[in-house]
Amino acid sequence: MVRFLLLFIVLVTGLLTTWHIFTTSISSWNVVVSLQIWSSFDADTTSVDKIPLVRGPQGIAGEIRDPTLRDVCRPLLVGDPSLLDWPASAVISAAEYIRRANNCDRFRSDLGYFVSPEDTTDEERRFPIAFSVLTYENLEQTARLLRLIYRPHNVYCIHVDAKSPDELRNGLEAIANCFDNVFVAKPSISVQWATISVVNAEILCMRQLLDIYKRWKYLINLVGRDFPLRTNYELVKILRAYNGANDVEASRIGRK
Repeated sequence: MVRFLLLFIVLVTGLLTTWHIFTTSISSWNVVVSLQIWSSFDADTTSVDKIPLVRGPQGIAGEIRDPTLRDVCRPLLVGDPSLLDWPASAVISAAEYIRRANNCDRFRSDLGYFVSPEDTTDEERRFPIAFSVLTYENLEQTARLLRLIYRPHNVYCIHVDAKSPDELRNGLEAIANCFDNVFVAKPSISVQWATISVVNAEILCMRQLLDIYKRWKYLINLVGRDFPLRTNYELVKILRAYNGANDVEASRIGRK
């Protein structure tokens, strides 16, 4: 019995030692990666060729062109968001969006849209996705959502509520005019939440997406307040796993 207990203690001690070495190695690896990221931030960025790229397992995740934004992001890299020093305001007005969209090449470049084939993988390009975005307010938030989900091989329908102010529609139409695969749905529907009008707006976008671009594999419906938690590459992986099935959530509204 004593020999059995001694053997058990030695085995547990060995396992704990192995776990300590493993976690220490992982921690050291994370430090090395963090130092590499810091090095790219501290590098001389006066040349366009030296702009630091944020890379993931599937190519470029984004570019940080503005030195001010690099300073803002530094605390996040060391895991201390309490040190964040956000700029006073980063909101772009509707008039400014329209003015910038007069030069589409510069507009796409300055706002960091993924427009190059190098920004995506072959697997993504072979699996185009359609997006419908229902919005009724906050041009900046809707435009930011589009910027994050945009890929040149996908297609996007934006429905602006008929009750929305003209500056929202005009701003989104100016943005859409800079892309061959983005459009604002017409005619607009007056949407009342939790009524059939929401479905009607979705169907309007679906029909126009099918008329304009028939090759998309799946449709993802969003609202202007949504924010993506998955990259386009991850979405493709998930949707391919569905293999033609759908993930739809519904609820019945009780009648009085």
